[in-house]
Amino acid sequence: MRLTLPYPPSANTYWKPSKGRGLVPSDEAKAYKADVARVAALAKARPLFGAVQVVVTVYRPRASGDLDNTLKVLNDALNGLAWLDDEQVVRILAVREDDKRAPRAEVHATAARFATPEEAAAHLRAKAERAAKARATRNRNRAAKARSALRMPKSLADLASSATYRKGKGGTP
Repeated sequence: MRLTLPYPPSANTYWKPSKGRGLVPSDEAKAYKADVARVAALAKARPLFGAVQVVVTVYRPRASGDLDNTLKVLNDALNGLAWLDDEQVVRILAVREDDKRAPRAEVHATAARFATPEEAAAHLRAKAERAAKARATRNRNRAAKARSALRMPKSLADLASSATYRKGKGGTP
């Protein structure tokens, strides 16, 4: 599979912090992913199955920027389009060039075969199930933490006053 993609945004602006959710894709990241999806759809790209090897040539608009940050953004944007998940990528050959007039990323990905529609659907279901399980675990942990915070004294002064109170009522400190 060969794709010529727009030059990716910096990995430094690709993720943004979100309260309670860790890092999430920024608006710039969402726009880039949508652009990549359009290019992949026009190229009639199908996800590869199994071990994937990738050759990438990145043409930068100026002589600055890390190649490895570019690769992370490209791999993330190509999930579900060029491969089912970027964990399938076992080999990457990356080259950085400069092209002020036409910055882009040329990607050539290969694998033994393409994923069937059933395999792609099963992968999406499994991914959704893992995400739901992770959310449920996070919610359980947050609830347990909130319950224990209600039971625990907030300070040593609170602890001392409750011990004095118990002692005065016949309890032990």
